[in-house]
Parts: sequence; C-alpha cells; structure tokens
Amino acid sequence: MADLLESKKLLPAPPACIFLAGPEAGSLARSLSEAGYTVTMDPTPAESQDAAVLSGPVQPEALAAARRLLKDKGRLVVASPPEDFQPLAVALSEVGFVLLKPDGVARKEDYFVREYREGDEEQILPMFQRSFYVQRSLARWAWEYRENPYGTLRISEAFTGDGKLVAHYAGYPVRFHDETRGGEPRKLPALQIGDTMTEPAFRHVGRGPTSLLGRTVRHFYARFCEGQVAFNYGFNTGNIQRFSMSFVGARRLESLPFHVLDLEKRPIAVIPPNRFLSRLAGYRVERIAHFDARWDEFFRRVSGSYRLLVERDARYLEWRYARCPEPESFLYAVFRGVRRSRLVGWSVFRYKEGRLRWGDALFDPHHPGAVRQLLTAVLTAPEHRQAKILETWITSRPAWWRETLLALGFESRPEPDDLGFVFVPFGEDPEEAFRAHLYYTMGDSDLF
Repeated sequence: MADLLESKKLLPAPPACIFLAGPEAGSLARSLSEAGYTVTMDPTPAESQDAAVLSGPVQPEALAAARRLLKDKGRLVVASPPEDFQPLAVALSEVGFVLLKPDGVARKEDYFVREYREGDEEQILPMFQRSFYVQRSLARWAWEYRENPYGTLRISEAFTGDGKLVAHYAGYPVRFHDETRGGEPRKLPALQIGDTMTEPAFRHVGRGPTSLLGRTVRHFYARFCEGQVAFNYGFNTGNIQRFSMSFVGARRLESLPFHVLDLEKRPIAVIPPNRFLSRLAGYRVERIAHFDARWDEFFRRVSGSYRLLVERDARYLEWRYARCPEPESFLYAVFRGVRRSRLVGWSVFRYKEGRLRWGDALFDPHHPGAVRQLLTAVLTAPEHRQAKILETWITSRPAWWRETLLALGFESRPEPDDLGFVFVPFGEDPEEAFRAHLYYTMGDSDLF
C-alpha cells in the first residue's frame, strides 16, 4: 500500500508529517517511516500534519478529525475508496475538502459545500440579484424550490468558513414522458438546472473542477443526481456551457430554436376575430385560470404524437403556471366537439414591453386549425393588442408541429443570448432519442 501511495505521488515528498488511521495503519506506518516520512497515529499530535491517510471504511467524523489535524492545504488520501464513491464525495465536500482526484485524494480548504439548510434563502436571493440583475421575491423562490410536486430543495451551496455564501447550483425536478421505445410509456425523472452562480470576488478560487462552482456541482451530482435521475438538462449561455462540457460531461444538443412572428404584418389575422365565424369553424377559445382532470385525459390522448416531452399533466401545469406567483401568465384553452367541450389544445403566454412570449403549448395534431383559432383569439384580446412581436421556441420535433407554425408565418432567428440545450446523462444515454423525438418549449426552462 505504501508503495502504491508513493508510486502515484499521492503524498507530499519525505520528510512530510503523515497522520494514519484505520485497520491498515500499522503496516503503513512501518513502510512510510522506512521511506523517510514522519508518521503518527496519535489523534492529537503536537504539530499539524502535511497529509492524512485513512484506510478501511471512512466515516464523516473521521474526515472531520483528519481535517482538524491537517495544515492548511494539507492532503487527505482515502487508501481504500468504496465502490460507491458518491456518499464519500458528499461527505468530503461538507467537511471542508476539495476532491483532487476521483480515487479519493482531497485537499483541506477554507470552503465548505453542502445542501440547502433552512434560512439560506436570506443569502441566496441577494446573490441572485447581484448575479443576474433581477430581483426575485421570496414567494417566487419558494414556489420554485419548496412547492414543486415532484421534489423540493435540490440545492448545493459553497460557503466560506465564516458562513458567507459564495457559490450556488440548483435544479428543480420534472418528469419526462417517453414513448420512444414502444410498449408502455416510461416515466423518466430529470432535473432542470438553473440558478448557477458564483460571487465575483471568489471566482478566482480554484480552476475548473476545483473552482468553487466546480466543487458545488460535484456535490450536487453526488447528492441529487447519480442513481436518482435519468439526466439533467438546462438552457445555458456560452461560459457555463463550456464549463459543463469540459468538467461534468455535459453535451450540447442544439441551439435553441428561437422563432418570431412580426405582428405588425399580422399574417394570422386573416381569420377575423369574430365569435360567430369562430363558432362556424367549430372551436371555442377560453381563457382559463386552472388546470383540471381534462388536462390529464388530454395528455394521455396526444402524448404519443410528441413521443418525448415533460409530462404536462394537470398537477404539473397547475404548479408550473397557475400557481407561479410571478410573472403573470395568460392561460388559454381551445375546445371542439359536442357543445365545444372537448379540449384540443392549450397555450401559455407572457407579455413584456411589446413582446408576447408564447411559452408553452400542446395541441391535438388532428386539429391543426385549433392553433390558428387560439392565436387569433389571443392576439385580438385587449391585453395583447399592443404586442408587436410574438416569440417562441419551435423544435423540429414533431415535424407536424413545426410545419403548422411555419405556415402561420413564424421565422427562425438566432437566439438573442446564444443559448443552447445542454444535458448530462446518468446511466442510459438519451441523446439519440433527444435528436429524434424531444419536444420542448420556453416553459421547460426557468427562463420563462
């Protein structure tokens, strides 16, 4: 074991002071002493140690004890790392070590990474405003991280020794519906990643995986991802994309399919906003406030036409849009059939400074005319008449959806912030299915 430690250069050069603990400490002590090291197994040595070697099963209290014995930047070596390393990776971060190598080599640091604790939002919200120049309310934060029906408080954070928040990485759980393999549909748990931030004054600490953000991401993956979700995904700008692709195995699927409709030309308005004509066409458009069991039945009916998408059932939609405290969403549904009571499509919009954002939508492909009817009603509603641009994301999957919207006059434009869809798989690789079938909208991101 001592030869292995030296051959891999896991320890500082002799005559460094080494603390040993665990069932193999005795044999290691002899070998390391012969190699010129000053070795102790005393848990209260007179001076701080340059390195510590722990053998056998490692408990969090042993890590904390080793940290107390080490000099600043002192090295810790876990001589026999467990096969399932994730719990140990979490424990190392929380005790105050930065992992240098995936085989159990760490360094004592002045920063601690841990999951959310009650009251952390008192630092999270001001940091969010400093990072993104947007003031987020406590109600909005609580909705996103405390009230999600699929899971709460998936948050990892880095702190200084005196408790100052310096890095943050979080996501909220969603469930994907997958009909890409035939047979019964699968439910895939995933995490939509957002609120990735580091205090500017601390961005120089470490590089890549040893940066404060890198350490926080490692903790997040070990604590909330490995063995728990099928994949993470997010809609990221260039810097965080490059970081994710370089250090956590992320892949960029594609640039976001940003499209706009110039409403001053109004190609959709060839259908007059006349209720009588709308009734002749067989449709009824209604502004709604909540989602009920009809949306569950609708999703079961049409999901096969989309194949792979976030499960848009009533429980999810009620949380995502009806209960979101801000900004205001405009929810619309379109009906047809006997007494025009059969749901055939719905959409979610938000308005800001002359731009109407079409954030989410699901339609029955057997009723393509419902799309035009709904948009006509929305664009002629008093609250939207001042809109000059309608913008949305239009994926190429499914093809009928893209063809329907392009026929209405939508044009592809470069995404203003050069955002891309980025994902990290855990286990089964979803990329082939993503490229063939993935449907997503603005509402599948935390940007809407």
